[in-house]
Amino acid sequence: MDKIELKNLLFLSRIGAKEEDYPKIIEKLKTTFGMIDQMNELDLDQFEPLNNPLELTNVSRADSEDDRNSKKEFLAESPKSDDDFFVVPKIVE
Repeated sequence: MDKIELKNLLFLSRIGAKEEDYPKIIEKLKTTFGMIDQMNELDLDQFEPLNNPLELTNVSRADSEDDRNSKKEFLAESPKSDDDFFVVPKIVE
C-alpha cells in the first residue's frame, strides 16, 4: 500500500488523517492485512458455521400464578397503611 492508495481509502471511508501520520497508518494496515491473510490460510472445513457463538437456549420458567405477591399480607406487615396503599413520610416539601 502506498500513499495514493491510502489517500483514496481515507477519502472513501470519510476519515481524516494528517500526512505525517500516513507511514504509521500504512504500517498498521499492512500488519492487519497480514493477520487477515494468516486467518485465510486456516483450514476451517471441519467446523460448521454458528448462528450464535454460545449455542445456548434461553432458559425460562413456566408462567404461573401464585399467591406469593399477596397485597393484603404486605400491607398487614407494613408500619402504616391506608386501604390499598403504603403510608410513608413526606420527603419533598
